[in-house]
Amino acid sequence: MMIETAQRSLREQYPDAQYHFVQFLSEHLVDCARVFEGDLTRMVVLAILGQSLLAEYRASGKGGPQRSMTASRVADVSGLDRETVRRKLKALAARGWIRQIADRSWEIATDPSGDTKVRRDLDALDARGLERLARLYVALRPICEKAKA
Repeated sequence: MMIETAQRSLREQYPDAQYHFVQFLSEHLVDCARVFEGDLTRMVVLAILGQSLLAEYRASGKGGPQRSMTASRVADVSGLDRETVRRKLKALAARGWIRQIADRSWEIATDPSGDTKVRRDLDALDARGLERLARLYVALRPICEKAKA
């Protein structure tokens, strides 16, 4: 019911809600495009693989075995063709951000402590993204809460 209430509020105040959402989205995509040197498909592939590791952190409170994904599965999830996905996976592996494991599937590269090079390398982007997300939350919260009144 909470999601439906928020959706109703967002629809009722669409221009305000959409303005804040598009501001967040456009700023974040431009920032990502800069960091990923214009290659947002590489970012999408990394995000899909990263969700597995994030799911493990959320479930256990610490890193652990992540569910790896085949290139075919990443292609299915992303809607990208397999050859494009394979090229992006190789580019991400060359940066040390992901690795291919024995069964030829892919996962985020972690060190023995569970830390990741990708997180260190993208720390500034992550910080800017969290700041943008906080601004979006602050802007949308009053819009969503108007339905309660």
